[in-house]
Amino acid sequence: MKNRRIIPEEPLRNRVREHAARLRDGDDPVEFWAAFCEEVLAGHPESGRAAPPEADADCPPDPRTSRLHTLFLSLRTPVLLLNADFAVEVMNPAAVELTGARDMEAWSRGDHDPVPLGELAPWLESALEGEGLGAEGVESCRIDVPVVQRHGERHFNVAVSLAADFSDRHNGYAVVLDDITARVEGERQLAGERNRVAHYLDVVGSMVFTLNAAGKVDMVNRTACRVLGYAEEELLGRDWVDTLVPLLQRDEIRDCLYLVLSGQVEEEDERTFQVTTREGFKRMVQWQSQVLTTEGGLPVGMLLSGTDITEQRAIEEALAEKELWLRSTFVALGEAVLILTPEMTILDANPAAEAMFERTQAELQGEPVSGLHVSAGHYDDFLARSKAAFDAEERALFELPLKRRKGEIFPADQSVSLIKGDDGATLGVVNVIRDISDRKYAEAELKRSEEKFRRIFETIEEGYMVTDLEGTVLMVNPATCRLLQYEEPELVGRNIDTLYKGAGERMAFRETLRGKGAVRGLQMTARRKDGTFIVIETNAHQVLNNQNEPVALEGTFRDITRRIEAEKVLRESEKQYRAFFENNHAIMLLSDPKSERIIDANPAAEDFYGYPVEVMRTMNLSQINALDRDAMFTEMRRSMDEGRTYFILRHRLASGEMRDVEVYSGPIMVQGAQRLYSVIHDVTKRIELEQEMKLLATTDALTGANNRHQFFSLGAVEVQRSKRYDLPLTVIMLDIDYFKSINDTYGHAAGDQVLKTLSASVSTLLRGPDIFGRLGGEEFAVILPQTDIGEGTAVAERLRSTLAGLAVEVGAETVTFTVSMGVTQVRAGDQTVEEVLNRADEALYKAKRMGRNRVVRD
Repeated sequence: MKNRRIIPEEPLRNRVREHAARLRDGDDPVEFWAAFCEEVLAGHPESGRAAPPEADADCPPDPRTSRLHTLFLSLRTPVLLLNADFAVEVMNPAAVELTGARDMEAWSRGDHDPVPLGELAPWLESALEGEGLGAEGVESCRIDVPVVQRHGERHFNVAVSLAADFSDRHNGYAVVLDDITARVEGERQLAGERNRVAHYLDVVGSMVFTLNAAGKVDMVNRTACRVLGYAEEELLGRDWVDTLVPLLQRDEIRDCLYLVLSGQVEEEDERTFQVTTREGFKRMVQWQSQVLTTEGGLPVGMLLSGTDITEQRAIEEALAEKELWLRSTFVALGEAVLILTPEMTILDANPAAEAMFERTQAELQGEPVSGLHVSAGHYDDFLARSKAAFDAEERALFELPLKRRKGEIFPADQSVSLIKGDDGATLGVVNVIRDISDRKYAEAELKRSEEKFRRIFETIEEGYMVTDLEGTVLMVNPATCRLLQYEEPELVGRNIDTLYKGAGERMAFRETLRGKGAVRGLQMTARRKDGTFIVIETNAHQVLNNQNEPVALEGTFRDITRRIEAEKVLRESEKQYRAFFENNHAIMLLSDPKSERIIDANPAAEDFYGYPVEVMRTMNLSQINALDRDAMFTEMRRSMDEGRTYFILRHRLASGEMRDVEVYSGPIMVQGAQRLYSVIHDVTKRIELEQEMKLLATTDALTGANNRHQFFSLGAVEVQRSKRYDLPLTVIMLDIDYFKSINDTYGHAAGDQVLKTLSASVSTLLRGPDIFGRLGGEEFAVILPQTDIGEGTAVAERLRSTLAGLAVEVGAETVTFTVSMGVTQVRAGDQTVEEVLNRADEALYKAKRMGRNRVVRD
């Protein structure tokens, strides 16, 4: 061996101490010993490296250096020192044992000649070559290397750093191998456990996510990927809220997750809200969340489990709407309806049944239906007929008398049907009852008078006919058959509507009968069996019962076709229009089309307008026409668009009264001058009826607010106008708090009074353009056009405060109530009014959860 210079121990010791002082818990020992090799062993006397030039070559070896040598030899971490040619110069015993080299003592003393790394540890040499160590610019590396030995596989974390002498010359490499076999095995076991958990999560039906403390996705199962349409790699590492939650809900959901993660929600939190699939579709999901913590209890993330309830929620909403519709129909039916148990006990009764049996619903519920029958024999008959129909899987239809509260017996048509569940089991029975007392009375009256009229039927030349109130022919005489060319069996049981030429004549006839009770001299056109028409003049009246109520219709008619034709010929042969003009019952005016001066008026016009004819001949049309010029032009355009031959105007009478009229006008030549000939019909009553029908069709009967259909119709128009002209629009949903308790405590009449009081109060607080409607039950909505969310919230607060201060007097009781409200506004992505109302409804639901009697804006 060559003589080597000994480095003074004190500088080296100081270096070791200084380096060791930096070693703390958690530091990587491999890094520590790599640094040790670079800073200390580079000057070791037995390392084969040159000592610093300032060392004395003649200085004998210092025994204190053996302490550092001992430290190097005692290291349990394998350490190798390579020269620049990748030959091993020095190894500690741990490295000798790992490589299987011989002469451990020689290696330990440093008496061994350098050996190529490939001979001692070819697995290490190939790994270092794979990292490109020694190539230009690559002076260090750190890699994990597996080693297969007789007793199994071991894993090392290899740290290689450049070694240099005290002149900073490249003099080789320091290689430190840290045994990480236990850690690798632990990671394998952990990966196996993770795979088992992942397999379990992939087969469950729920969507499962794990989020880290920052809200990013750490893990997602296959169910979630399938339901939401994402690949796993598209979700991992992404912010869960930003990726899946709709934009308008993100802040709220992020707040909820924060509350769960921060421990402010003690138990497992369960919420239902929407998420968005990859294709942009929204799914309603019921979520459960749980905090993930370390062994020390520190939160590190969150576990989310979600069940897709989109279809379930849609089914529930459809069922709720259907139930509401069925209940409304049940209550509104004019026929009595009883819902019975399979044991024939009354479960429910509609208002018509209460009126029929003169008992309240509370008195009827729970009572055996046998108590409504005349006798036990009648009830047995009822059961037998019902069972026979049920066995044949049919509905039972029969006539059987019943009795009222005070024992009064009345004839009744009954319909009995089974209510069955999805499994075919019988759930109950529906009993529909119609009081046919009037029909029986009418039949009896007609039967008693049949003989009296039989002789008249057979002798008179005029047609005679009796019908029920629905128009079904009950009786005709021979003259009727002769005039209409039918046999008697062909007419009896036929509806009289088939004998009219036009629906308008039929409606006019019925309206006159209902209004006046009788018709005299009404001319109509009848259709005969061969399809030809005849003009008839009819007289008819209502047949009344003992209570002075109409139960049938009776009338006569004669054929005046020839007379009408003769009159037509006469009118056509007349040279002047005067006779027709003077004697016609229709209101007629003759005017100058240029000046609008009234030239002439017939007596019917005199009677209608209240002016003498002489006065009317001095007047102008503008004096009786109540519409201004713009309104006139508007009506003319509307008439042209609708293809009408008449105008609908408002005329002013001499008394100042306004009447709605239909004006049929056309040009006519009178004594060489062109005139405007107008026939005028008073349609005031008809228009009032039309407006009343429109009001009934669009207004909630109880509260007077817009009904659900009208509210949605008007709301759709306002939403489209808002989007078209970029105008703000706010929607408020309001719901009475604890309304069921009001009904249960004070009765449904009190609940109805509360609803009417709320509607009246809200209507007085809104503007004219605002839309207010009742959507159902105790739920109402308001649409505020050209109102932003701030102004709309202020309006909602004003409504809430006002309603909270109301007191409803119900008998001796005073009822107060509060409302909860949700407020939102139309947004760029909204397409329908339903979308806006859904958001307002969610805000309303949030107000309910937060304690009620409050306004929450979305």
